[in-house]
Amino acid sequence: MRSSTTIKQYVKDAWPVLIVLNLSILGCLGIGLKFYTPPVKIPIVLILVCCFTIFINFSAFVLFLTEKILPREQEFGKIIKRFRRGDSRMQNYVLPLDYVDENYEIRGRCMTYNPIGGDFYNFLKDKEGNYWMGIGDTSGHGYVAGLFSLMIMNQMSHLVHKFETPHEIIDQILEHLEERTNTYPHIHRSLYATFLLMKADHKGNFTHSGIHPSLVLYKRKEDKTQVVGTDGKFLSTVMNSPLKKPKLSQSFKMDRDDILFCFTDGLFEQKNRSIGGYYGENLYKFLETAPKKNIRKLIDDLFLDVVKHTGGRIQDDMSLLVIRKF
Repeated sequence: MRSSTTIKQYVKDAWPVLIVLNLSILGCLGIGLKFYTPPVKIPIVLILVCCFTIFINFSAFVLFLTEKILPREQEFGKIIKRFRRGDSRMQNYVLPLDYVDENYEIRGRCMTYNPIGGDFYNFLKDKEGNYWMGIGDTSGHGYVAGLFSLMIMNQMSHLVHKFETPHEIIDQILEHLEERTNTYPHIHRSLYATFLLMKADHKGNFTHSGIHPSLVLYKRKEDKTQVVGTDGKFLSTVMNSPLKKPKLSQSFKMDRDDILFCFTDGLFEQKNRSIGGYYGENLYKFLETAPKKNIRKLIDDLFLDVVKHTGGRIQDDMSLLVIRKF
């Protein structure tokens, strides 16, 4: 940021502090001069006061730049505002809109640390009427992570019409990534993503594959939640051991009115800077106790609760994909 822009922003945001600070110095100077008996000449005293004033104002400016004054309320307001108007640009321009038909209700939400981030989700139907859903988290932040995520989404949308199982599609994405990295060596091999790919039929039979945080499945009949583990491969050219046995797709079943919660690690790793606690335990309690009739409201309430927990300072992208079986 240019210096002139930084100074303008400082004056705009901190003008109440500046007025109180400088009026306080002038008030003290006036009172001091009224009762002053001069062992030192008045001009020298004024020069010293001016130097002190410059030093105090410079210190306040440095504190502003290092976010020691004003940022907490400021950032909280900005993030709440962004959340209320529809999250980040990834949510608004790239990620799929919510989907509801006679078999499933699928809704997603993503809030990124930067305007463009590495979190993503995707869902679509293939030619046979099967439902494909994916959620992932690319390492890092910013446009490079966002482009890597877009590549995965593009490959998923293409490959679900050519292959039958999630683990086959993940293997194909890995082959494509290796070929692309060899073609364009400037693509850094340390870039990777966790990615969970799921396939479901209209009866609620799910198969899935991929390394990703465990899922939470709410069973309506038992009125309880259970954890569904994940296993598979990273989307990376270097992180999958050649000695590791191939991971086939795993499975589970959703019955009528069951709800599946899929999320990236940023959702439960958001940290409260005051007490140092992560949101993880609160997340599972929230999913157990929150009313589940209105999925959209549940997602809104959860994201608002996370933002309050962090005091308005999210430290990572966070995404949630929720699926209800009809």
